[in-house]
Amino acid sequence: MSPVHVQVLDAACTLADEHWRFRIADLARALPHLNPATVRTHVASRCCVNAPPNHQSRHRYFRAVGRGVYRVERAVRRRPRRNPRRPAWQDRMIAAAPRGVDTTFIVASLEKTPTERLETMRRAAQSLQAMRPR
Repeated sequence: MSPVHVQVLDAACTLADEHWRFRIADLARALPHLNPATVRTHVASRCCVNAPPNHQSRHRYFRAVGRGVYRVERAVRRRPRRNPRRPAWQDRMIAAAPRGVDTTFIVASLEKTPTERLETMRRAAQSLQAMRPR
């Protein structure tokens, strides 16, 4: 498993908008396997260019641009721009849904990575297990 600061940077690059900005709260939600306080500390302090030097080792990944809003620094931007168009097979799958079926959840699921879909199913199974009578 990669170090926390690398995971935070990768997730920030994925979540960032066209101006390379992201919200710290969205980033904490995108990394459910990490403690949210750890994610916030890394973004706001340890990996922020314009934060006070409170940590021995620091990374120059982000710049605070507003309350809870950060920008990925140019030197570490590493995601290729994605084509916003879905692959043809996804369009065909959505078009094949019977008339009257709300495809909102299908589209939302297709936008997730396979790992995110599995995590959603795991949480649903845990929720169902908790509701089961003993």
